[in-house]
Amino acid sequence: MGLVRTDLSAGILTITFDEPARRNPLSVDMRAEIVDALSPLPDGVRAVVFTGADGVFSAGGDLASMPPESPEVSDARMAAVAEFIRLVSGLPVVTVAAVEKAAAGASVGLACACDVIVAGRSAQFLLPFTRLGIVPDGGLLSLLPARVGLARARRLMLAGDPVGAEAGAGFGLVDELVEDGQALDAALTIASRMGARAPGPIRAIKEALSAGAPSLDGALAAEAAGQRELFFTADFLEGKTAFFEKRPPEFTGR
Repeated sequence: MGLVRTDLSAGILTITFDEPARRNPLSVDMRAEIVDALSPLPDGVRAVVFTGADGVFSAGGDLASMPPESPEVSDARMAAVAEFIRLVSGLPVVTVAAVEKAAAGASVGLACACDVIVAGRSAQFLLPFTRLGIVPDGGLLSLLPARVGLARARRLMLAGDPVGAEAGAGFGLVDELVEDGQALDAALTIASRMGARAPGPIRAIKEALSAGAPSLDGALAAEAAGQRELFFTADFLEGKTAFFEKRPPEFTGR
């Protein structure tokens, strides 16, 4: 039985973590299935939405499988986690996390690797690492400070206290706060709207910001490289024509 359900509709690939009896942990096998679903990205995908079955995002790493059998197995497992997070963070399309009830541990890293986090009002983000005696993983040491700032991220990870979605919306952890049970619908709406934008600029923006905000010189170089490519695409011609004709553009990725 698979641990992940996928649905591709209108250019949106929805990936559902589907082990609700255990609150959808990002186990070794589940991560492998997610990697398979994204590698390669199916043709026609403009956005990816991550969600959890039965209204729970994810319990994070599979604590029952820890510790690994040896330091060498630990190295291999963490290399797979790194591959997983790099894959999600590096997707060339819009990514949205739809969080309900709880996102814990490494699943908070997955959410932070997405472009947009939508959360139900009662959702909680759990960072229990210092309570367990292990270091934050799932890319959190980089991804959380990028979202909320270094000082706040340090405090959240050191304290290990739950972070409510309403509080998170106040300091940048949550981008869109919705009523409970509405996170997936809101995420799909955002994915549809953003996914309708031109794919070339989406890819270029994500590449330019992949390592954080670039220096001014780095930004100017990325802008020059991007425009050199994108000025001469069919999508730019379509965007320009649609602007003057006062109609929505229809981008094709060419």
